[in-house]
Amino acid sequence: MTTIEEQIWDYIDGNQDAALRSETAVKIAEDEDYKSVYLELIAIHQQIGEISLDEPSMGFNRKIMELVELEMAPVSLKTKVDHRIIYGIAAFFILVITAIMVGIISQINFTLPKTTFRVNVDMKQYFTPTLIRAFIFSDVILGLLYLDGLLRRKKI
Repeated sequence: MTTIEEQIWDYIDGNQDAALRSETAVKIAEDEDYKSVYLELIAIHQQIGEISLDEPSMGFNRKIMELVELEMAPVSLKTKVDHRIIYGIAAFFILVITAIMVGIISQINFTLPKTTFRVNVDMKQYFTPTLIRAFIFSDVILGLLYLDGLLRRKKI
């Protein structure tokens, strides 16, 4: 169901078919609400029609376009990657993965026929709560540094 304003705007703009247009015209003639809304919208429609759009002069457009043409096109920047940082990060992750693998292997019991091979390494003495906290602290610092780099990066 359309509102009175929508029906009358469609009537003024000529967006209705013939049957709906004649029905709206009858409502405007007979109903006082439709008539008052119609008079208000006709006044608004006339005021909108009287507004002229300001356009810049041709000289202004020409001067601006000349300045744009003179400006140099942006060149993509190539940054040099410091390989020491990449190798340091790779070494850190390899060290962590190796420590996890040693911990897993130390918990496995190997049984062979007639022989039992058991690796008995107590990892609890190496993975102390202080070491775990230091590891989490360094991860948080690295994450904050990465976030800072992301936020400082210019959007292109």
